[in-house]
Amino acid sequence: MRSWRIAVEDAAQDKTCTTAAANGGHWNAVGVPCMYTGITVELCALEKFVHLNGDGDKLVLVAVDVPDDPELGYEAGLDTLPPDWCDMPASLGAEAFGTRFLQANSHLWLRVPSTIIPESRNLIINPRHPAYGEVRLRIVRPFAFDPRMFKRQ
Repeated sequence: MRSWRIAVEDAAQDKTCTTAAANGGHWNAVGVPCMYTGITVELCALEKFVHLNGDGDKLVLVAVDVPDDPELGYEAGLDTLPPDWCDMPASLGAEAFGTRFLQANSHLWLRVPSTIIPESRNLIINPRHPAYGEVRLRIVRPFAFDPRMFKRQ
């Protein structure tokens, strides 16, 4: 199964997930590594865009391929998520939910709704799962946001 990420070129193929572990995220606590990806390039671009402070970084589009085995994943339906899962800027419920998933280590990936567009899905990939060695990252192309997104002409 393919998902996508947009990353700074120097870190695009880094599978250690140390940045996510060092900073924590919406679905993971500090100290718990994971890789955030989007199911579509469009969603991935939106997810990256909301975290940018300008367009200075040299970005690349990365294809992230996980083994095509449905048993390796868990689909989190809206009815299984905590009520505050989409609270911004942070959701303690989502962080706890994702951290429990990652620490249980029973699945390679967790499919969750996007906080930007809940009808779309992101994957939270667990680097501590035994199947993580089969995850493949490949830079597809350089990625730049359309300058109009930054209100420039």
